[in-house]
Amino acid sequence: MDVILFLLPFAFYYHFLRFRKAAARRADELEKTVAALTAEVIALKEDRTRGPSATPATAPAAAPPLAPRPAAPPVPAQASSDEARVPYMPVAMRPVSAPAPHPVPPVPFRPADPLPAPEPAAPAQAMRRPERVDPPLAPTPAWMLAAKKWLFTGNLVAKLGLLILFIGVSFLLKYAAERTTVPIELRLVGIVIADIALLVWGWRIRDTRRGISLPVQGAALGILMLVTFGAFRLYQLIPSGMAFALLFALTFFTCLLAVLQNAFWLAVFGISGGFLAPIMTSTGQGSHIALFSYYALLNAGILGIALKRSWRTLNLIGFAFTFVIGTAWGVLRYGPENYLSTQLFLIVFVIFYVAIAIAFAARQAPALKNYVDATLVFGVPLVAFGLQYGLVKDTRFGVAFSALGLGLFYTTAALAMWRRGAQNFRLLVESFLALGLVFGTLALPFALDGRWTSAAWALEGAGVVWVGLRQRQALTCAFGLLVQAGAWISFIAAISGIDGQAEAANANLWLGFLLLTGTAFLMATNFRSRDGDLPAPLPAWLAGAFLTVAALWLVGGAWTEVMLRTSGSTQAALMAASGLAASVILALIAKRMQWPLARSLALGVQVAGGAVLVLLTLALLLTSYSPRADLWRTPFLAALIIFAGAIFSSWAMQRVPEQQYPKLSRAMLLWSALWWFAPVLVFFCTWLNSRYQLIGGGESASVSLLSVYGVAVALSALAFAAAARRLAWHTLRWLSVAGWAGLLVATVSILVELYEGYAIALEAGIALASLWLTSEYLLKRWPLNGWAIPAPWLKALHTLRTAGPWLMIWPAAAIAVSRWLYGVDDADAVLLSQAGWQTSGSWANFIPAWLMMLAIVWVSGRARAGKWPAAPAASWHRGVLIPLATGWSLLLAAVWNLTQDGAMAPLPYLPVLNPLDLTSGFAMLLAVVCYRMRLADQPGENEQIFLARVPTALAWAGYAWFNLMLLRTAAHYLGIPYNVDTLFASQFIQAMLSLVWSVSALLLMWRAAKQESRRQWIVGAVLLGLVVGKLFLVDLSNVGGVARIISFVGVGLLMVVIGYIAPFPTQHDTPPEATAT
Repeated sequence: MDVILFLLPFAFYYHFLRFRKAAARRADELEKTVAALTAEVIALKEDRTRGPSATPATAPAAAPPLAPRPAAPPVPAQASSDEARVPYMPVAMRPVSAPAPHPVPPVPFRPADPLPAPEPAAPAQAMRRPERVDPPLAPTPAWMLAAKKWLFTGNLVAKLGLLILFIGVSFLLKYAAERTTVPIELRLVGIVIADIALLVWGWRIRDTRRGISLPVQGAALGILMLVTFGAFRLYQLIPSGMAFALLFALTFFTCLLAVLQNAFWLAVFGISGGFLAPIMTSTGQGSHIALFSYYALLNAGILGIALKRSWRTLNLIGFAFTFVIGTAWGVLRYGPENYLSTQLFLIVFVIFYVAIAIAFAARQAPALKNYVDATLVFGVPLVAFGLQYGLVKDTRFGVAFSALGLGLFYTTAALAMWRRGAQNFRLLVESFLALGLVFGTLALPFALDGRWTSAAWALEGAGVVWVGLRQRQALTCAFGLLVQAGAWISFIAAISGIDGQAEAANANLWLGFLLLTGTAFLMATNFRSRDGDLPAPLPAWLAGAFLTVAALWLVGGAWTEVMLRTSGSTQAALMAASGLAASVILALIAKRMQWPLARSLALGVQVAGGAVLVLLTLALLLTSYSPRADLWRTPFLAALIIFAGAIFSSWAMQRVPEQQYPKLSRAMLLWSALWWFAPVLVFFCTWLNSRYQLIGGGESASVSLLSVYGVAVALSALAFAAAARRLAWHTLRWLSVAGWAGLLVATVSILVELYEGYAIALEAGIALASLWLTSEYLLKRWPLNGWAIPAPWLKALHTLRTAGPWLMIWPAAAIAVSRWLYGVDDADAVLLSQAGWQTSGSWANFIPAWLMMLAIVWVSGRARAGKWPAAPAASWHRGVLIPLATGWSLLLAAVWNLTQDGAMAPLPYLPVLNPLDLTSGFAMLLAVVCYRMRLADQPGENEQIFLARVPTALAWAGYAWFNLMLLRTAAHYLGIPYNVDTLFASQFIQAMLSLVWSVSALLLMWRAAKQESRRQWIVGAVLLGLVVGKLFLVDLSNVGGVARIISFVGVGLLMVVIGYIAPFPTQHDTPPEATAT
């Protein structure tokens, strides 16, 4: 078979050439035959016109018909067209009169008058003596003519593609037939298909024959469930998990059909089957999480049905199945290790059936029916709390928290329903509210002592006051105030009875303080919102009184916790900090709520916090300083406070329009800068460097400290610039100049180190990068913010941030590559050699070349735009430096492509991402950038001629690089030695090249057809011919391989596509041979 397929294209081509020659010879013979027949016809006409019945010579009207005689030649043309439409027939078998469709009338003979022109007579005489015609070839059958016409006319590329595609598909079918098997489990598919057809039929007659449709659907679904159960239990064809999933899907589908058709019993059947499915498929070793997850899904379905239908019985069936089976499992299988999952499922089930009760009420209420399902409304919490008690009875405060959670849940549900429509659900809302109050009341006696009881009373009192204010009931408000006061007294009495600081610290008093603060603030806001509209006996000053009490509880609680848990300077600092935090909170309240009393309280808290701050500053000044001391034991905090005060004072004074304040503001700003950049950052960076030991001791410790300080300066400059813009405080921008000063110091220091042969420390590099980025950001933001930079400063800054990094590229890259190749020192090099660490010396060339190319690309873009960093010498960059660098890069890439295989030890090979391909790609990119840049500069005539040839050269170079890259990639990943012989013998390589070249030909020929370029189309056709020849000369030898299938099918499809979208371009000018024909 392979030999036949190998010889088929050659026989096809040979027969094509032979047919072309025979067709040309046949055309010549037909032309001669037509000429002979034409001569015979004319001769017969001449003989007939000279017969004895000629017209008298005196008839003058008969002479004109002689003129049209030269028009006889069109008659053979018609005859020729007729012959072209019928099969070939020998001349002797053809009727003589057939080729004369236009009969000529007889012309009277006049011997006395000669013919007016001798020219027509000469052809007649010549035609009477026709030349000898060669006998025609044997006739060809009509079917063969039609086949030859189909094959060798029209779109030859597409037809060849179909032939190759047919061969490839035959290979594919043979390959698939040898490897395909049918699993035994498909024997039940017929039953399932028939049952699904029955179900579909039942669905289609649901409107016309409902009495039949619903039973048919139920029976069909039941059969599907039985088939699933039988496949699992009887035949063991599917696992229990799959059977369970199928039964659940059938249950869901049954319920869906029930809802769509309002079929109650169908829903009952589906839900019952769903709840029984896990019992039917149980193996005794299942997980309760899977069981309850499945029941949760079923209950979700019941909830969905309840939103559409008022089927109370269905709701009760789900409730009974869920809690009965859950209780049975709890009695038989529950253990403490199952608590978390069981607790979560219980919560989910309670939420489901509360939602189902609400949904039932929503559908029943408009009908004025009994919309409260008492069984669900009161049965769910009772059953659930009983189960919850069994879960948490051995847990401290478990029952109390459970009761509280259940009460909050029902109270929240009642409030939500009240807001959404109390008139329709009043009875249900009252039922939920009663349940919430009952369970909430049960929570208190279970576990709380006096402190927590007082906190609970505070919450209750706040709630009672809120209700009393909404209902304008003074007695209710008074009761709430008494409850609140009782809560305060109870809490104070409770904490006064605590013995010992340790016991007080473990008592978590902060929660009680926080609750009392919150309830007091809540009551203050409630009274203030009703200011002027309070019930008559209540005084108006209650809002202010409760806000003051809330502030006292807040500060007192914070300071109590600090005093119980800390001591010394930490205690003083935290007390000051907490006081400042409380003042900030009060200031925010004053600003948001427009409450002057809150501002006064904030000032009072600040006074108290200031006193603590003074004490802390004095304590820190008396403490001896050590670089390794804790940050809070240094003057850092004092300096920070001084800075904060100075900068705040500067900001406040610059807002005052008086003339003397701007000068004082600038002086305070300078004073704050000195405090920030000297003590604050120095203390902080020293502590940070010593505390976290960013680098070891010795000489490098100073480098690490300076690096950390540089990063801090950069961040500070950004912060000051952002603050100046946000606050519209333009003077503050001068503090960001420290970023540029830091960049100058860091650049000079690092350049000196590099050119002396020392590598850049990581910390120094991070600091330099931070300062450089900060400088770039500031250079961009200053003009955008309307902040002018003096011209000398601007030039100096541009020089600094451009020349510095450029000068660092070569020494830094050389040092880094050397260390990477050979280790930090000789000892590392020996160890690497002994460990088998092999590296290539070419890395020292690649990495600097990449960096240079990247820099050239970036500079080229900026030079083309005449912007930074090329300006003002942009023309010199575009005309000299960048072209020379680009030529060097292309030459380097060409040499490496011809001499290396892309492998760079110790790294593995990656296509495109290997050093060789990356370098080639960068070089091609540089060439394109340089080419476009030179075109944009309007070059001279000679350069234009040169540039016109650049795209073609780059295209061929790129295509050659692409093919070499593919060969290198395949060689590395297939483990093929990178040489001509092994690559040629690889089946994968041959298939890959066939497809790649075919796609290339497709793209080339499509572009040629679109542009009507015959030369380009021929180039693509030649490439495609190479692919076809390679298929039958090389790829066909891969007997039974997948690569051969891919090659033939892929190339065939691509050739069909080429024939469709890229036909041979038409010629606008008529060729000479067409004219001659």
